[in-house]
Amino acid sequence: MVYNGIDMAAHPFHAEKEDFLIFVGRISPEKRPEVAIEVAREAKLPLVMVIKRSEPAERAYFDAFVAPLLGDDVTVLDQPPDEVKVDLLGRARALVFPIDWPEPFGLVMTEAMACGTPVITRPVGAASEIVSNGVTGFLCSTQRQMVDAVAAVSALRPEDCRARVAQRFSAHAMVVGYAGIYRAALAGDCPLSLRAPLAQSL
Repeated sequence: MVYNGIDMAAHPFHAEKEDFLIFVGRISPEKRPEVAIEVAREAKLPLVMVIKRSEPAERAYFDAFVAPLLGDDVTVLDQPPDEVKVDLLGRARALVFPIDWPEPFGLVMTEAMACGTPVITRPVGAASEIVSNGVTGFLCSTQRQMVDAVAAVSALRPEDCRARVAQRFSAHAMVVGYAGIYRAALAGDCPLSLRAPLAQSL
């Protein structure tokens, strides 16, 4: 398996964290932004929401499910510059990512971890492969578990979050992974199911 890789240099490491949580994502029922607000509020920490709501369905979901929950403890940023998003990811206590669908990858999880920020999410889709439970974040089946995880993230090491991304989800790791597959294909060592697509791409 070769995972999507990110530029580590573009995601500076932050060892020291501040007392706020962050949600990053488009506004949709699959991302459950309203759950992020509820988790942060129950955990008694402010929440910064870096969101996309440019599509009609996204605006409608925001108006129906997110806007009624907003208060002084929630800051909403509509698609800010990437450097603003990355800075917030690095300073946050944790990324709250309460997905409610089998997320194919979830790039923001690796971006947060590269910055040294643990991830609180659900064990669905690729989340179970990205987040090392109890090391780089927590995989939570219920909202109550997410709230409890907010208190627990302070015991996690930011260095472990970044090391996991460097090893498995960095641009370097991706290049090394693909190079290994291509060498195996050229040597005839790939499974038959991989040979035809690789031959076409080469």
